[in-house]
Amino acid sequence: MKYFKLATLVTALCLGLALSAPLGASAAEVIELKASVWQPPMHPVVQQVYIPWGKMIEKRTGGRVKIKWFLGGTLVKAEQGLSAVKSGLADIVMPLGVWAFSKQFPASTAIYMPFQLKNELHATQSFYECFNKIPAVRNEYKDMKVIGFLTTGISNFHMKSLLIKKLADFKNQKIWGANAIGVASLKIWGASPRVTKLADIYMSLQRGALDGVIFPTPPLHSFRMTDLVNKHTIANYLPGAQVAAMNLKRWNSLPPDIQKVFNDLTLSLSIAVGHKNLEMNTYIISQLKKRGDQIYMVPQEQREKWRSTLQPVYDAQIESMNKAGLDGKAVMKQIQEVVAKTGASPMQRDSFWKPLGK
Repeated sequence: MKYFKLATLVTALCLGLALSAPLGASAAEVIELKASVWQPPMHPVVQQVYIPWGKMIEKRTGGRVKIKWFLGGTLVKAEQGLSAVKSGLADIVMPLGVWAFSKQFPASTAIYMPFQLKNELHATQSFYECFNKIPAVRNEYKDMKVIGFLTTGISNFHMKSLLIKKLADFKNQKIWGANAIGVASLKIWGASPRVTKLADIYMSLQRGALDGVIFPTPPLHSFRMTDLVNKHTIANYLPGAQVAAMNLKRWNSLPPDIQKVFNDLTLSLSIAVGHKNLEMNTYIISQLKKRGDQIYMVPQEQREKWRSTLQPVYDAQIESMNKAGLDGKAVMKQIQEVVAKTGASPMQRDSFWKPLGK
């Protein structure tokens, strides 16, 4: 009888511990990662790629990882992305605008040169392949973990009153150059490049301080530029390099099986972003046509001629890599070999992304 009472007491205690333990234990097992996105919450890439990717991570880790999203720059502004991912202010930054820190990423910038990439998918696929095949590119990310190779929409030439059809049309036009490469290109073509804050572009166009912009086509409407520009030269000039990056210390703290889940989705995420941006680009151009905007689609032969005028821009990028201790000419050659190969074999999205492309 005493043995029975003791067994009953032990069973009750064990049951009590079993009932009370899961709440604390399961909470301790969940790894919460703060993911910062500077793009607005309703951006198609955010809604149709980033957030679904986060759900895939959570599902494939059996709920052991939870992505906590901070959208619209609520945790980290775009210009703070590099310092945030290095310091750990954010566990994940997506996208980190590599294009905004081109001097620190000369080899990566060499992938995203004028007229070198056909479209946004070509950009993400080439970036992924270059990272894996070219040490000079890979070494630029030693102090972070790259979990996705991304891109902006591809930039084109959007003007208020002149439809650019030939290089001579650029002469004396006041155009926002976007970055150092854009400014250098415009100078070669005889334009008058301007650099101003992104937030000031609309007012500059409105007041006549700008005649046009080099700008990704998909977000023209989001930045209200379609109120003022209605002449578009679609030359697929260049996109901007971006990555999805994780703080290195945080990455090293993750169990190997969870790291594998992120690694298994790296290429898939990259290709999905490329496809989504390409879809957005195609859609926006169709809407601009529908409203009656003037659009000039630059033929490939002409595009190659325009590119040939920008050899000084390529030479300057080679010199930038030389200054970083690289063999700039050799790295550029490696990159162009990869770009040519990926351009001939575009990848499709994995099947689980297809419904998200609608």
